[in-house]
Amino acid sequence: MEQPDSGKPEKQPTQHLSRKQEGVRVENIVFLAFQDKSKLDEQSNKYRAKGYTINTTAHFVLCQQQASNQNILLHIFHQYDIDAYLICFITDELSSFGITPTVRTFGATLFGIIASTFPSPRYQATIWNHFCLNTLNRLRSQISQSLLTVDQSPYITPFANIYRRIAELLIGQSLLDVGSSFGFFPILMDEIVFGSRIIGCDNNPDAVALATNLAQAVNTHQTTFILQDILAADFRDIGCFDTVTAIHLLEHVSEEHTSLALSNLLRVTRQRLIIAVPYEERPEAAYGHLQIFTPEKLERWGECCIEQLQGKGGYSCEEVMGGLLIVERQ
Repeated sequence: MEQPDSGKPEKQPTQHLSRKQEGVRVENIVFLAFQDKSKLDEQSNKYRAKGYTINTTAHFVLCQQQASNQNILLHIFHQYDIDAYLICFITDELSSFGITPTVRTFGATLFGIIASTFPSPRYQATIWNHFCLNTLNRLRSQISQSLLTVDQSPYITPFANIYRRIAELLIGQSLLDVGSSFGFFPILMDEIVFGSRIIGCDNNPDAVALATNLAQAVNTHQTTFILQDILAADFRDIGCFDTVTAIHLLEHVSEEHTSLALSNLLRVTRQRLIIAVPYEERPEAAYGHLQIFTPEKLERWGECCIEQLQGKGGYSCEEVMGGLLIVERQ
């Protein structure tokens, strides 16, 4: 699953805003979690009385004071409902206010919301692990169901559908997931295909640490996470695997480096390469996307893969919450 930024925001001190309500400051935003809407509304009115501009969305109240560049984000999320749905809520509701324009600020905002649901002392590893466990449990529940529509549960549902389809396409006894982010897919596959050798890799050391912690928390059997960059000269040293997956990875690679990324993926693929990409109208900067994909473009890259294999293989494309490219080696 895509990770805007596992994020180590530069500053994570706790700020005491009152005796009753404790907030979290990350960069120039203070995050406040409330038990219910009545308490949130009460605090929102206090900030309005102090001259703050109040912007209300479905899940947030953003209080802004232009003169001091002060941003205070209020919400009523609780620890039990903190999961990857937040990524969608932040994208849909807060992007227009200019507080999440980059991967870094998006990750800081995500962390601030999650952290504000915890009392002090707040430990980053514990906070992220709680977020990951909640998301993994929801993915696990949905992946066992029949195909769901996106509007039933945004963000998590598309990945559950993608994971379910890719699980049907797995072949052989070894799996490499490239760009594994939080590690959800390799861990879920560990549960489904127990006994196989599974490795997840990512070029973000924070992501590798989070995925490793999650794997330990759920006691996976054969899954290992390592630090590796798909564009690195030594990428092929990772070894060969019967199935290689790259789920929502290539949109994070520039157009000029896509051929190298595909070449490296093919070099470590023994039998089947599976690539999933989103179809977007424009690259989502907050997620770190550098290019867009269309069905036609995915077909072209499929043809490119067969050229690199010198005709010794084939490919097919499917639509599963975006595009799915399946490349077979002979």
